[in-house]
Amino acid sequence: PILMDNSRLRQEVPDTDAFFAQIFKEMESLPKEGNLIVDPQVVTPVACPVCGDAGGDQLFVRAGFLIVQCPACTHVYVKNRVNEEYLQGLYAASVSEQMYRRIRQSAFHTEYLRRMHSKYLDYFGTLDCGNNNVLDVGCGAGNFLDTCKTYTGYVPHGLDFCEDSFDFIVSVTGRDNYFFRQRIEDIDFGGKQFGLITLWGVMEHLTHPGSVLARCADILAPGGRVILLVPNLFSRAFKILGVTTPTIYPRGHIHYYTRASMERLAKDCGFTPD
Repeated sequence: PILMDNSRLRQEVPDTDAFFAQIFKEMESLPKEGNLIVDPQVVTPVACPVCGDAGGDQLFVRAGFLIVQCPACTHVYVKNRVNEEYLQGLYAASVSEQMYRRIRQSAFHTEYLRRMHSKYLDYFGTLDCGNNNVLDVGCGAGNFLDTCKTYTGYVPHGLDFCEDSFDFIVSVTGRDNYFFRQRIEDIDFGGKQFGLITLWGVMEHLTHPGSVLARCADILAPGGRVILLVPNLFSRAFKILGVTTPTIYPRGHIHYYTRASMERLAKDCGFTPD
């Protein structure tokens, strides 16, 4: 584990409290019928995104969103899911997402992420991943790509929709290696393959996680690796805090993978989980 003193984190990074207040303000402002958001311009009722099962056992409702668990594959997801176009607009320029990226650029988070990323890069450095191209899908503020460029021999490539980190990411990757405001499924990589593909805190946001992961399989070099980091709904924090756990903001986190549902999704997309 990466251990750092976070006892004064919210005082030292005041955007933290402001971020959570803003995202719930955004969710609470959405029109509801009863206690659920049903406006088709904002949300769409969906089946399980992993196995397609139309059922779903209700776990709880949070800020107008219904969170259910699939009885077939155990995947936990938001039943009245925010529409993709609405989500992409939020990721590109919403106040809360700008706050989130500022948080990730704080001294504490920069150091924490550097240590975490270095830990995994050290591990992957012991493997034969096929080549030194790394693609960070949903690269956000660019922390991981910056670590790659500074401390490793990987050639960094990034993909994201956010406006405010554009200049920094391009300074790290170069313009040709930054795929700005493009869906990975639509990009022509010109035969380029990647020895390492990372999705740090991305899979929980994706409207179609299977198509993204399948595309990753298409462009992965022989022997390459994909690393996924996702929230754990059934964590110790959730056992203590319940639905008030900070990671539960279903406007953006529309999936909560279990080990079984992640393994099924990976297998369906052609991967063998490590």
